[in-house]
Amino acid sequence: MESQVESRGIKKARLGLVICAVLVVVLALSNVGFYSALQKQRDAYLDLENKKDRLQNQLNLLDTDYWNYKSSHSHTNAEYNAYVAEHQYTNSEYEEAKFSFYYVKPDEQKFGVYNLDDELAGLEWLHPYQENVFDCSEMSAYLEWHLENEGWHVKIVIGDSPSGSGYHAWLLVETSEGKYMPVESTYIGVVWWENPDFDNYFEYAHNFETIQDAIDYSESEFDWWNSP
Repeated sequence: MESQVESRGIKKARLGLVICAVLVVVLALSNVGFYSALQKQRDAYLDLENKKDRLQNQLNLLDTDYWNYKSSHSHTNAEYNAYVAEHQYTNSEYEEAKFSFYYVKPDEQKFGVYNLDDELAGLEWLHPYQENVFDCSEMSAYLEWHLENEGWHVKIVIGDSPSGSGYHAWLLVETSEGKYMPVESTYIGVVWWENPDFDNYFEYAHNFETIQDAIDYSESEFDWWNSP
């Protein structure tokens, strides 16, 4: 009987030792995994710290460059006032400078009535005629800009309508030396010689060589860039 009890006790002791060994192994593996995770976190932290230091160094260099530039490019009040005085413009010079970008003419001026007709062929307005918003004056100003930049010499003219329908604006385009042909901007076309009102197109109240001249007369009538 005692032998059987001892045998059972030994078996239980061995089982206990096996369980303890397993637990030790599990704990060891857990510690290894935990240590590995901590090591990765530490490496990531150190990498961020290094990046932070590099960025700070770059910022310091930029700051130094800025102050070096500022110190070498500073000007006294006297220098600033002298620059302003040297670069002041009269009102007329200022107004002219505002439209320096407006005309970009080709080197050679275009001529020819039929060439002009071909130039206008196919052009049409994207927005319909709208009185006091986008009417004959805005249309004439826009078409003048287009033709001037295509190489034509153009005048904007205003006066009583050649057909007797009220005040009107249209264009005169130089088609040969000193000779002009009228162009209706509302329907974008040459007014031909056989038109019964042809001669009336050369009777007008005002003519404008440039858009600046036109808006000096009435900005709200010719500022096509403010139209829809």
